[in-house]
Amino acid sequence: MPTFDRLFAEHVATGLARQLALGDLIGERGWQLDLTGGTVVFGDDLRYRVQLLGTENHDDGSWLWAWANEASNLPPALLHLCGWLREYGHRQGVAELTEPTFALGRADGHRLALLASGLTGRCYYRGPYDGGAVFFHLDDAPPQITAPVRPERALSVLGQVIQSFPVDHRTVVESFLRQQSWRVDPAPTSVTAHHADGSTLRVDFDTLGRVSNMSGSVRP
Repeated sequence: MPTFDRLFAEHVATGLARQLALGDLIGERGWQLDLTGGTVVFGDDLRYRVQLLGTENHDDGSWLWAWANEASNLPPALLHLCGWLREYGHRQGVAELTEPTFALGRADGHRLALLASGLTGRCYYRGPYDGGAVFFHLDDAPPQITAPVRPERALSVLGQVIQSFPVDHRTVVESFLRQQSWRVDPAPTSVTAHHADGSTLRVDFDTLGRVSNMSGSVRP
């Protein structure tokens, strides 16, 4: 059965690519969450349906899944996605997706939301408030948010993931490129990938499996 860390490595880059695309769309707009209507509004012109994921409590350093937040009396219609993740966690034996609450040092909201994004095909938003933050996924984001990224952004995403998270580099590289529709040719110490537009990428790994070099050609 896969561990949380393995699943995260497989899906983090695709999740991050969607976050970058969402950031391009909403820019510096403010946000307002309407739990009764099940929507979020960014600025005064962007409105999307949401699915709740969970909350971070910064006072005690804990995560609470939305399905376990009985005190807030959350609308059941907004809990379908986190409920699906819970069932997925039961099937795969991933405790972080099934335990109602745990310390942020084990898995914080961003890591959980990035994994959920990769598994469900959605993007997410972190809404900060005094003492914590709420994480929710957009249920009807524009298709450009979840579409495969351009080759030049793929390189940037891989670089950001490798610098930001303690993940297995080869798992990240091969999983992300395949999810982004590259043809991947793995070798013992490298991965070569080809994009449909003619772009190519080669990633070399050192003896510890870490990325040592990325090179290639990107079509304009």
